[in-house]
Amino acid sequence: MDKQIRPVFTLELNHKIVPGLVTIGKYDGTHPCLTAATTADKVLIHSPHRKNPNTVGRVVWSESNREIATLNINQTITALTAGVLVPEDDKDVLIVGSETHILVYHVHDNKDVFYKECHDGVKAITLGGFRDGKMPIVMVGGNSSVHGFDHQGNEVFWTAVGDVVTSLILMDFDKDGSNELVVSSEDFKIRVFKGDQIINEQVETEVVTGLAPLPENRFAYSVSNGTVGVYDQDVRLWRVKSKHFAISMQSYDLLGQGSTQLITGWSNGKIDCRSIKTGEVLFKDTMNSGVAGVVEGDYRSVGKTDAICASSEGEVRGYTTTKSLSTPPGAGLEQDTVRELLARKQALSLELKHYENNTKYNENAYNQMDSYESNGVIPANTRLQIGIATSDDKSKHNHVEVYVSTNNTTIIKAVLIFAEGIFKGETHVVHPPQNKLSSDILIPLYIPRDTPVDIHIKALVGYPNSVQFHVFEITRQLPRFSMYALLTASPPYDSFVEFKINDRLQRICMWLNQNFLFPNDIEADGTSLKLHLKCLRDASVLTLSFDASGKTLFFTENMALAADLVQSLATFLKIESLESKVSFPKQEDTLKICMEKLGEIQDARLRLGTDVADRIGLIRGLVIRAEDCRINDIDEMAKYYVELDRVNKELISSYNIRLQNYNEGLETMKNINSIIQRASRLRVGPNSSTMINHCRAAIKNNNIEGLLKIIRTGEL
Repeated sequence: MDKQIRPVFTLELNHKIVPGLVTIGKYDGTHPCLTAATTADKVLIHSPHRKNPNTVGRVVWSESNREIATLNINQTITALTAGVLVPEDDKDVLIVGSETHILVYHVHDNKDVFYKECHDGVKAITLGGFRDGKMPIVMVGGNSSVHGFDHQGNEVFWTAVGDVVTSLILMDFDKDGSNELVVSSEDFKIRVFKGDQIINEQVETEVVTGLAPLPENRFAYSVSNGTVGVYDQDVRLWRVKSKHFAISMQSYDLLGQGSTQLITGWSNGKIDCRSIKTGEVLFKDTMNSGVAGVVEGDYRSVGKTDAICASSEGEVRGYTTTKSLSTPPGAGLEQDTVRELLARKQALSLELKHYENNTKYNENAYNQMDSYESNGVIPANTRLQIGIATSDDKSKHNHVEVYVSTNNTTIIKAVLIFAEGIFKGETHVVHPPQNKLSSDILIPLYIPRDTPVDIHIKALVGYPNSVQFHVFEITRQLPRFSMYALLTASPPYDSFVEFKINDRLQRICMWLNQNFLFPNDIEADGTSLKLHLKCLRDASVLTLSFDASGKTLFFTENMALAADLVQSLATFLKIESLESKVSFPKQEDTLKICMEKLGEIQDARLRLGTDVADRIGLIRGLVIRAEDCRINDIDEMAKYYVELDRVNKELISSYNIRLQNYNEGLETMKNINSIIQRASRLRVGPNSSTMINHCRAAIKNNNIEGLLKIIRTGEL
């Protein structure tokens, strides 16, 4: 297949491109133009079909290459996209995000649509219909929040995320015909917003760096550890891992089979085409440098789109479906079936070969036990047994213990455990020395976060003198709150979340037994249930209190843990709306300090802005006087340039102070949004989104007491 697919066009932009900042737009409403951010803080627009462009405005056309124009941003570009935004205008606009501003630019008319300051920064941008879907919205992800702007620059949406946004897409996640907002952030989470409400949340093992919408309500994601995968709603269809990093993903039907594939561009220059359903590689190619972006567009004006790949050095390749690759309906399914049967045949042939080798070694030694043992023959009834429990040993590190044993005298030579997010490299191998081999082995695991973890165990079982070993494979799932051990009592806390649920205690017990590791199943034997737990990571204490009347209390100083518990319980009981009262004095004190600090930072920003404006005016006056002296009185010129140098140094010093002030403001706002986001997760459904909207209004009005009241009660 690699021999049949070749680029249908190639070109050189002769500019270095920033990886991940590549898009394509129809700025005249018809012809697609490849657009990318360059390392010189400019936006490059390649327009091979341009006719009589407007030469007045920000865009500057190159004299050496008449197909290339540049838009000088003079700030570090952090996000880039294009699409239709202006009502009753079919022409795409270019949207550029920098560290502090967003520019929406009408390339065809060479004019600004709007230019707006974003105090939370710009990390990711997407454009499309949201909520009612009538008008497109520009979604901007910042350091701890997501803002939505209409075509006039008015803010029409806001929500707190709690960490730095890495990617945004708009897609129909729940198949209801309208778009939802999918957000990935540096806290390893992928959140799906339907309006103001979070309707789904997935946790990965590391930072999710990219998202891409796919057909049939699916989406692809990439992770900073080299993983690429596909979700069908909340079900992960597949994932693969590479030692390189995925830069860009795009859906495109490269093979002409009537269904699209996932095209991925990698940091080492590799381009691969995978089946969306299985992740199988169907085609691959390699560029001369790292891939900067993959987009789709009819670049040759032939009525059929191409997959366009751009490299970081400015090389561009276009791929399209060739007639030789077109297949009749149903042929793809037949090929998949044959491929699957061949793989099964190979696996069975390999297994049969191992059995034949064992038979060959033992055909003359039926009565010699030593020969059986040395050649790996074990009793037919040999079974591998797994036990998982928490360990609270004060003399050692607290952890989850996995106990692996056999049911007879066979020994365990080694155990391999594969699990995401627990080990460095995702695989842990335990192989005791020869003199300590036994029929059981104890393996400690440290779970860094409260997420369910699938552990895949492979154990090599045989005898001490065996040459070959039998491999037993078992998969177990560690529950979400594995790192909590039972206590007999705990000190009283004034930090808690309180809410009411209408469900039986027996159902609560089912949730507890599914999500915690207890020595024995918890059972309700009265009108109330109270559990005291210790976190094995930091020795903090958690108390869970349930009453038959529905009154529920979670006592903990960790607001994030309380939020995880509320969300887990609500999901298990299928609760769609939940209001709560909370008290977290430490977080409230932190929030109060941050709000006061934010007010001071904003006041200082205004003062510094005024000082800078005054100094710039002074510099202009000094430059004019110095130039006058150069013509009329050369002896006086040096005096003005000395003064100019002094004012310039003051301006540089003022800029450094403003930069520090800005960074402190970002960090402060991130802390505030993080607390708001956790507090919102202590509620479910409309109560959560209502609380966030109230918090936004309180922050705008600098209403600290009102904000604290909203955190406690969810209401203003």
